[in-house]
Order: sequence, then C-alpha cells, then structure tokens
Amino acid sequence: MKAVVLQRVGDPSQLIHQEVPTPAVTPGHVLVRVHACGVGYRDVIDRRGDVPMIRTPIIPGHEFAGEVVAVGAGVARWVVGDRVLNLYTASCGHCEHCLGGDERRCRAGGEAFGLTADGGYAEYALAHERALERLLPEIPYDVAATLYSATGVGFNNTAHAARVEPGERVLVTGASGGVGSAALQTAKLLGAEVWAVTSSPAKADGLRALGADHVVVNGAGDFHKQVLAETGGQGVDAAIDCVGTPTLNGCLRSLRPYGRVVVVGNVDARRFELNLGYILVRGLSIIGSDNVTRAALRQVMALVRDGRIEPLIHARLPLAEAAEAHRLLEARGASGRVVLIP
Repeated sequence: MKAVVLQRVGDPSQLIHQEVPTPAVTPGHVLVRVHACGVGYRDVIDRRGDVPMIRTPIIPGHEFAGEVVAVGAGVARWVVGDRVLNLYTASCGHCEHCLGGDERRCRAGGEAFGLTADGGYAEYALAHERALERLLPEIPYDVAATLYSATGVGFNNTAHAARVEPGERVLVTGASGGVGSAALQTAKLLGAEVWAVTSSPAKADGLRALGADHVVVNGAGDFHKQVLAETGGQGVDAAIDCVGTPTLNGCLRSLRPYGRVVVVGNVDARRFELNLGYILVRGLSIIGSDNVTRAALRQVMALVRDGRIEPLIHARLPLAEAAEAHRLLEARGASGRVVLIP
C-alpha cells in the first residue's frame, strides 16, 4: 500500500511517501481502508518531536475515516463494509472507567495512532475494534476525518468542559482552525456572545460568517485590551484557548472575576509562566482539555448531520502532499482542517 512515513522527527522533508506492506489483520483488530485523514497542528507537534514518546519510523495521522475491509479473530463489533472513524486510542471495555462511560480514563488504553502506532496517512490502517466509532451514513468521509480531534474537541470542550450557558460571553483563540471554528459554532449554538481571536486579517470575514459577534485581529497576545474595552471592562465568562502558550495570558486577562479558561491546545512547547496572585485574587479557573468522549462524538456527529455545526475544511490534498499540508499549517495558512485523500 501507499503511505506517508515519518522517518525521524524533524522538518516536513522527513515525511516520505512510499510503498509499505499492508498491515496483516490480527485478533481483536480490523483493517480499515482509509478514505480520508485529517491533518491538524497536533501532527506538526508530533513530527517536530515536541512529544517525547513518539516512535519513529511511523505512519502519522490520528484522525481518519474509512470502511472496514477485513476483520480479525474475536471481533464482535464490526463487519466488512461498516463505515467508521477512529478514536485516538482503544480501551479495554471492562474496567470501572469503561463501564462507567468514560473510556478515556481507561488505564489499559491501547496505543495512540500516529504517536506509538501507525495512523491514517495511508491507504489502510489497522485498528483495535474498540478504537473505532460508527460513522453516520449521511456524513461523507472527508467531513468525518475532522470529527474526532477537530470538530469533536471544539464541541466537547465548549459544551462540556467550559459548560457554556445562554447569554454568556465566550472568547475563542485560534478561532479559524479546525478546533477553534467548531468551538466558535458551539458557543453560538449554546446562546453565547462570541469573541473570535485570529492573527490574520484575511480570516476575519470568515469568522464572522461562522457566527462570531466580535473578531479580534491580534498576533501579539495582548488581545485582552480590546476584549475588555468592548465589554466595558467586565471581561468574558469563559475562554476556549486553542493556541496555548502564546495566548493563555491574554485569555486569563480577558476573563471576568471567577471566569474560566479551558486550555484545549498548545502549539508552543515552551513553558508558560503563571501569575498565581492574579489567579487567586480574581478566583479564576484553568481547566485542562476534556478531549472527546465517545458520547460527545456521537452528539457532534448528529449536529453535523443536521447542519447545526459545519466542519471547516481548508483543502483536500492527495496523500503524497502530506508534507505540503504540514508546511501550510506551520505557515498559519489554513482556515480549518486540511484533509488527505489516499
């Protein structure tokens, strides 16, 4: 099969389009013919080696969609022809967390696609049967390839981690990305007034079209000055920070007293210095990303099917252009997800 292999961590030239053996189906696993694979900034972070546990060589890609073409011994959940999309890891299905409905906390979780196990930058991917979710028939594969770590992450962290309520003021950084655009739309869907932050003036109109009430064009990180001015000094109730180190201080200073920020992404591996006195005096809450539960993924699929959330896809590129997709993301040239089509 054709695949893109990250030979070693480094620049995009380390992503090599080549012929590799098609994975053999093993017990408890299924072989998925990949119809589309999302490319997000997490792929860039992994490729650069900012995540120390990555093994190389490896096929990247932690967000893919396709159809089951072969089933291993003992598999009970899938048959050939099923349309699926992947979760980041598998789960045991038997521990207290799995039985309690939150598989992400499973201590026996399997390998992570694109990090410790081959992912979706390929014509075929081998997946544990519990690392997949059924794809609704109305959703095309290219859209499905954005639903887990882009659209789903934006939705889940806005609706369930931040617990946004009608009438609240919500700030979203990295709002033109795959995660940020979903967070923006979710906040509007929940009845919030939304401030969208972008570093690119060219992306402002697109953010307004997605529903942003206010667009802040700022690449310096001091966007809180404009937010506070536009809120009469009161600040926002919640912030969804999809950027991390470069924007977290601006998010914290944009919050009203007792406000909350959910840290969803971090494009910069540098350490962040936190002013604890400011957090204490204003009673602020910093919440780590809630990622995506299987239940939230099913919720967001239904919302996408019904046209209430529209995943943002910047470009659909052939598999051989994976390195170009990475360069596009690093140059901040994409609005939404880039999707590879094998």
